[in-house]
Amino acid sequence: MIVKFFEWDQPKNIHCSLENVEAGDVLVIEHEWGGSLLAEVLVSQKSLEGEEPVGRASRKASSQDREMVLNNQKREKEILKEIKQEVREAELSMKVSEARLSLDGNCLIVAFVAEGRVDFRELVKNLSNRLQKTVRFQQIGSRDEARKIGGYGICGREVCCKKFPGCLKSISTEMARCQLVSHRGTERISGACGRLMCCLGYEANQYQEMLKDMPEKGERVIIEGKEGEVVELSPLLEEVKVKLSDGTVVKTKKDKIKKKS
Repeated sequence: MIVKFFEWDQPKNIHCSLENVEAGDVLVIEHEWGGSLLAEVLVSQKSLEGEEPVGRASRKASSQDREMVLNNQKREKEILKEIKQEVREAELSMKVSEARLSLDGNCLIVAFVAEGRVDFRELVKNLSNRLQKTVRFQQIGSRDEARKIGGYGICGREVCCKKFPGCLKSISTEMARCQLVSHRGTERISGACGRLMCCLGYEANQYQEMLKDMPEKGERVIIEGKEGEVVELSPLLEEVKVKLSDGTVVKTKKDKIKKKS
């Protein structure tokens, strides 16, 4: 079964022997980190391939469980404020995003963003001793943080990471290149998180397929017996724009082009 524990977290597998569980249900999970956590069911009949379960469902969440989560929020805000202060004092290169308590309050999960590895062992030790809880620091990416915060993209719609609860796929510059938008500059094809926009992954496979039989930009080709250089590609229209040796620019279908041997 696939569930989601936190807004910033990727979907996870769990063991579940409960009956009549459907997508959208909220379960109480005995998590491997320690303590009980609430999680929303995303898919009830399938599991993520290659991912080990992180806990076991004990029951469906009750109104008392939900009330306990709400009661924990005030304490979580206080703890978050304390942790941020300690991070500043220790001059650690990390941005603490969220602090969450388990239902019983015995386990504390702290989400943070950092560019690289951070040695926070002393911080965890101090927190564990002072709070008398099991403390787990979980590093997340800027896209995960954007998913937690939410917002709207330049398209005017809710950001994809928030709208779609599944796993965040890796977006590469190759996806932008094959869709002929990499020349716009990173800042124009990046989302609110500062990373390449999620939507670049939606049609990348189709573009890669359409580009298979097309010449590359800058390639020398022959068109109607004349030699020229490819200056622009239109995969959707299956058209190629070629600059001939005499400076003339012509547009033609890809099947009328011969690659120069």
